[in-house]
Amino acid sequence: RGGNPSLSSAFLGASMVSATRRPRGPWRVVAWWCMARTLGAEVSLEVLREDDAGGGVCWLQHSRVAALKARGRSRGQQVDCDDDGARAFASAVAAPTTYWASKGGGPSSSGSTRSVGGVNVSAGPKWSFKDETASIVSVHPCIDQQKAVYLAHRNGKLRKFSADGALLWTNTANFDIKKRQAAQFVTGGPVLLGGAVFIGSVDGHITAVDAASGRMLWRERVAASCGPDSWSLAGVGGTVFAAMRSADLHPEPDFGGADQIIAVDASSGRVVWTFQLPAEDMIVYNWLGSFADDPPSLLFSTVLGRPYRLRLCDGTVVWQGPAISNATNTPMPTTGGMALGPSGLAYVPRNVAVDGGKQRGLLSAYNISTGAIVWTRPLALPTSNAPAIGRLSGASGSMSVVVAVGENAWFPDPIAELRGTFADGTPVAYNSEILALDAATGEPTGWRYAPPPHRRPQAEGDAYPDHICLPDAWSNAAIGGDGTVYIGHMSGNIFALRDADGDGALDADAGEVQSYYGGRCYQGSPGVAPGMVVSTPCDGMHVFLADGGSSAAA
Repeated sequence: RGGNPSLSSAFLGASMVSATRRPRGPWRVVAWWCMARTLGAEVSLEVLREDDAGGGVCWLQHSRVAALKARGRSRGQQVDCDDDGARAFASAVAAPTTYWASKGGGPSSSGSTRSVGGVNVSAGPKWSFKDETASIVSVHPCIDQQKAVYLAHRNGKLRKFSADGALLWTNTANFDIKKRQAAQFVTGGPVLLGGAVFIGSVDGHITAVDAASGRMLWRERVAASCGPDSWSLAGVGGTVFAAMRSADLHPEPDFGGADQIIAVDASSGRVVWTFQLPAEDMIVYNWLGSFADDPPSLLFSTVLGRPYRLRLCDGTVVWQGPAISNATNTPMPTTGGMALGPSGLAYVPRNVAVDGGKQRGLLSAYNISTGAIVWTRPLALPTSNAPAIGRLSGASGSMSVVVAVGENAWFPDPIAELRGTFADGTPVAYNSEILALDAATGEPTGWRYAPPPHRRPQAEGDAYPDHICLPDAWSNAAIGGDGTVYIGHMSGNIFALRDADGDGALDADAGEVQSYYGGRCYQGSPGVAPGMVVSTPCDGMHVFLADGGSSAAA
């Protein structure tokens, strides 16, 4: 899941997809637990059966993967965590130097900013861009202080554009023209740090590129490999952090994910430390890192929704959340991640199995000082994205957590699309919604929007053989300084949601819901700068400017 074009060939090679089975509900449970067995045990062939009346069998061929024996250890250069270098992280956390530096916007990955986009999304983008090879985009843009935009394609090309759409440079250090379009190479979303932009590739390399010139500064292999999911690099001070794989983790077929967090010196590419996830936590997926002080730390959550806090200087554990068990509900993986709010809370999504083979989401708030759970809120649908935290327009000064939930679309199924039903008679209809919770209590605020059900088996624009993005129902959200929420959707729309009249709710008839349909689904999250919103659908990029403008291709 999560912008993973190789998943199509992986599933097809394992005989897991056909035009006659319904790719929803129990199917998802089976597929995820196949992955769990791959990552957590030494097996060669696994046969799992669905619990629904269809009784379909999931066959999954595994490579022999040794069970991970590490239990949350870090290794690498040992650093005195009381030295000046360690303390320097604190001031870096509080002083972002770009408008949108990474997937979550800034060091907290809150998905919010003081910048007001102020754009009319319904009027369309001022300019757009698509790669000449039609390469997929499944990560976020970055926006620097001059409002230049950085875009990474999966084919390995990294580009920089001016705010008005002029191409300033293209870096092809990770591009191989011999590879087919669907080949995934760059999957680590970019981060801007210290005048450089960093990207990660599936061969375990991190590449540093000079932001001004596009010249490669260094390219170093820091791990055996990384997963083909849509994870993101994070950076603070003089260190870049990445989700990578140990040599023991090589699942077949490859669903993505990583079992190591690696800290890398931003000036040289030297590995500072490596944190190995305990086997019971499986992996991180679509990894998203956040930073906090006292002590300077990196925070993140695993695919099962277990939060971690590590010291920045040496990667040792400050605290970790309780192990996820099936004492009350069977835990199910999520492709979402942790985000931090400004009031000392970290917000972590996870999923659980419910009756009928379906899933629903949970969102929990943790005290970042102690790791204690403050509240947990059940959600009606599965959650596959990190929440965003900010003040929504019309709110009385209170902080909200915006969480998007929904049923993810699947592979193209021409027969089901023609009939409007899957083979078992279930209507082709994927439901989704986005809602706000009170950040302190987890109580619903009444702010919510549910788009019409998506009535295609696949996300908008996904097509065989090379255009399989497989996004989640929603991208991560971005909250502008005026409280407008920008978010991409599997329907091919980017939405702008703003409670203009201050009644705490959204009224589409009153113009509080804007949208732009670009024909392609979204995995990458939007970025916001003053007078600018940048969205990255799976086929490229749209840039909306506050002075309006019509859709145009660059």
